[in-house]
Amino acid sequence: MVIMKIIEEIKKGMKGKTLIVGYNNTVSSLKKNKLKLVVSASNAPEHMKKELENLSKIGKVEYVDSEKNNLELGATCRKSFGVSVLSIKK
Repeated sequence: MVIMKIIEEIKKGMKGKTLIVGYNNTVSSLKKNKLKLVVSASNAPEHMKKELENLSKIGKVEYVDSEKNNLELGATCRKSFGVSVLSIKK
């Protein structure tokens, strides 16, 4: 997925209150099959990325390993802190 489409999805998620921030919340929602997109920061820990990728494959959810680091991803979500993982609800 192109970075501009990811940013567009994040903005839609912020407006529609469907944006989930954080690894634990994302994993929980993935297990409940409530997501359509999972995005990880480029500098997120590898074990997190692998688990998210595996859970996404099982649930047939799109997974993107972003080119942005956690601070850039946080700024994209208008957060004043780094975001390693975010997701968008269905």
